[in-house]
Amino acid sequence: MTEHTGQRGLSTLPRERQGKLLPDLSLHGRVALLRDLPPQKRLALILEDPDPAGLVAVLEPQEYHLLLREIGLDDSYALLPLATPEQLTFCLDRELWRHDEYLPQRGMQWLTLLMAAEEEDDLISLLPHLDFALLLLIIMQEITVGGGIGDLTTDDERQTEWDHSFDNIFMITYRHDHTNDLVGRFLDLVFRSDKDLYLALMQGAKNEVSSEVEEHCRRYRSGRLADFGFPERLDALTIYSVVDPESFRPEGAKKFFSADRDPVLPSLFRHDDSLLGRTLRRADSPDLLRELQYLITCALVVEDPDSDDDERAEAILLRVHGYLTIALEYLGGDDDARALDSVANNYLKQLFQLGYSLVRGLRRRAAPFTSDDHATSSVLAGLRNDFPRFYRGLGSEGSDGYREFCDLEDIRTVEKFLALLAG
Repeated sequence: MTEHTGQRGLSTLPRERQGKLLPDLSLHGRVALLRDLPPQKRLALILEDPDPAGLVAVLEPQEYHLLLREIGLDDSYALLPLATPEQLTFCLDRELWRHDEYLPQRGMQWLTLLMAAEEEDDLISLLPHLDFALLLLIIMQEITVGGGIGDLTTDDERQTEWDHSFDNIFMITYRHDHTNDLVGRFLDLVFRSDKDLYLALMQGAKNEVSSEVEEHCRRYRSGRLADFGFPERLDALTIYSVVDPESFRPEGAKKFFSADRDPVLPSLFRHDDSLLGRTLRRADSPDLLRELQYLITCALVVEDPDSDDDERAEAILLRVHGYLTIALEYLGGDDDARALDSVANNYLKQLFQLGYSLVRGLRRRAAPFTSDDHATSSVLAGLRNDFPRFYRGLGSEGSDGYREFCDLEDIRTVEKFLALLAG
């Protein structure tokens, strides 16, 4: 990974000096600077930039989404009005679904964030560029529509007590008391700013079948995510294939295919001095970083953590980091040169499978044991998870609770513990 000269020292400068540096840098230089800073400092520098929208527009959609998640959605609302349609569409594709099922509560969460923009024009300018079917799906979950242009009102519609009408043509009833104000404000904004979009939403909400609209959205979402390297879940599950550690052998030099997008990695993998971090920097290979990005993407696709479950999302990242570190140490100890050779001759997916298999082997070995002792039963309970977890009481923390396996030493510690139980 290429280091950018002089960037790491920027975060130690006084805040007023940081702001003065930005106009002196080219757009490329400012983007490179941002990528080398922790999330909160990136947010501050974006908002201080003389052209914050122009700076944000250069970020890859995945990078923009990752920045929102690392900062936290509740604290990053100032970035939403700066998003490009492609960036916002990517966020909605990642945030509003779980295992290909649309989640209405997430739709309302994001509608709340978008409606919180200080200037209505920020949202109005984005709406025509978003996936119409997704907007329709969001609205269909929240309202029932009657009436319409050229329609004869049915007896049922005449007898229904509708909640509201914006145009005395379409009649609306809100389905949920806790979202009616939000949905009403959104529809009022659309009605005032884009009559054609309002008309299409009303006609669609009245005439379309919700399940068919959701299937349409699902299909196009899958295609858009595939363009960003997101696999289908069944394909992503292959990273958790079990291999035999004792028969694991390097496959030789790897082949890469050209990619037109820069790799986008979480801060954990960009500000890291572990064996894995040192190896990635020494390799200085964009292809290797794209491998890592794909691996992280697969892990997130498999588990698809809730958008507000930052703890679980962090655990997935730590698991990827831990399994790769375990595999590198298993193959070459703490030797940087041998670790570099390992990533040159094995795809990271294979190394991940090796690390996962080593951890998974502990689960199999723990299966026969039971205990009434709290600490012992806690160790065994952690190992019996689908993704085995390390009991903190065994490590230097000496406390209750669990964490992900970090390195080969964690494996050895549990092996010794299980050997004592067997003895």
